[in-house]
Amino acid sequence: MLKRLNIIGNRMLSVALAIAFAAALLAHGGFDHVIGTVAGVSGNVVTVKTSKGDVDVRLDDKTEISRGDRKAATSDLKPGVRVVIDIPEDSKDRVAHSVKLGTASAASRGGHKK
Repeated sequence: MLKRLNIIGNRMLSVALAIAFAAALLAHGGFDHVIGTVAGVSGNVVTVKTSKGDVDVRLDDKTEISRGDRKAATSDLKPGVRVVIDIPEDSKDRVAHSVKLGTASAASRGGHKK
């Protein structure tokens, strides 16, 4: 019986930690987040394919583009590249504050998903 209570206590602790971690991840910090893959770039507008559909985001000379801890360029925004874009919540024109690049998806690299 004591072992069973210990297992239940550990599960409850795990659930509590997961909820706390999720809340921290979802904290906006004054930004809306656009998460997905680059569908295309036209001028200063990046189209991002998200789970809810395509989203157009504008870039300006203040937009910070990075990959890891290194600065990246607009030319690095290629179809299939994963991105997380932060847009100030009060931005009516959807101008990106920052763009964080991930890696290209397997399909865009010509590979196959396993």
